[in-house]
Amino acid sequence: MKKLSGGSIYLFMLFLLVGCGGSGARISSPALTIVSLAPPDGTLGASYAGTQGFNFAAKGGTPPYAWSWSAATGSTLPPGLSLSAGAGVVSGIPTTIGLYNITVSVKDSGAPATQAGMPYAINVIAPQTALEISSWQLPIGTLGADYGGVAGYSFSASGGTAPYTWGWVATAGSSLPQGLALSNIGVISGIPTTEGSYSFTVTVSDSESPPAQSSTNYTIWVLQAGEVAITSGTLPTGHVGLRYGGLHSVDQWQFYGFPLGAAGGTPPYSWTWAAAPGSSLPPGLHISSLLLGGCSAGACVRVDVVDGTPTAAGTYDVVVTVTDSATPSAQGSTNYTIVIKNP
Repeated sequence: MKKLSGGSIYLFMLFLLVGCGGSGARISSPALTIVSLAPPDGTLGASYAGTQGFNFAAKGGTPPYAWSWSAATGSTLPPGLSLSAGAGVVSGIPTTIGLYNITVSVKDSGAPATQAGMPYAINVIAPQTALEISSWQLPIGTLGADYGGVAGYSFSASGGTAPYTWGWVATAGSSLPQGLALSNIGVISGIPTTEGSYSFTVTVSDSESPPAQSSTNYTIWVLQAGEVAITSGTLPTGHVGLRYGGLHSVDQWQFYGFPLGAAGGTPPYSWTWAAAPGSSLPPGLHISSLLLGGCSAGACVRVDVVDGTPTAAGTYDVVVTVTDSATPSAQGSTNYTIVIKNP
């Protein structure tokens, strides 16, 4: 058999390639596509998507890519933000609240280059306010009756990120009100079983990660039906020649004196006091009902206080009594000690 020369072998191999359809053509790349999910919301005045910004991504085509964006019809690009051409990163600080509809485009480095586009929306929202509990003084509980009615009492909060989760814990020296429970959605319900005053701390947590929290101290009084009780704290120390009780405010009105408070019964209340056996009332002090803001159209604010200017130093034991407006009336009394010092 005759051996083939080198040139003959080359021609033979070329013949095989052509006969088998081998053309030497470059295998084509996958189609260029933007693969990013929706960009996050932006917050007015805060770095968009953190200090690193938001990175658009693509696949296919021939890297590296060149990025651009344009506003959709009827919209604008988000003021304060920019898109880097080389990395496809949206960054900056949003300056205007609104919803911005955009089209993001990417071009590859092929010859000829290919291009892909995708519509997106960037929502710029107002800064989030701090989480806080907005509920005020809690209603009185009555032995044997549903607290807050059949639906219970619902706490409220503002700020942070809803939904909220609630919890409570008794303060030192107190306990949670027996017979009542606080649900994780912030509703106190149940039937009080024991009379008394219960102090506790309520905490709300939002849905951020990690969650923000806010706490407030509260007191629930549980009384017999029709009973009235004094809820004022300890009477403060006074000084000879100085206005007693300090400066306080209700709404926009300011007043001097120590505010008296009561719970239960039928408001409005009337107040009296008397010296305990073996003592006397503190000279210069008295119980007053202050009417703040005038009384036109019955719009005045009434505040009952211990006020005045002490004139003699000493320790004074007194009994303070509150009477409600029911017929027959109910009363509650508490013993207090007032210490008056020299300046």
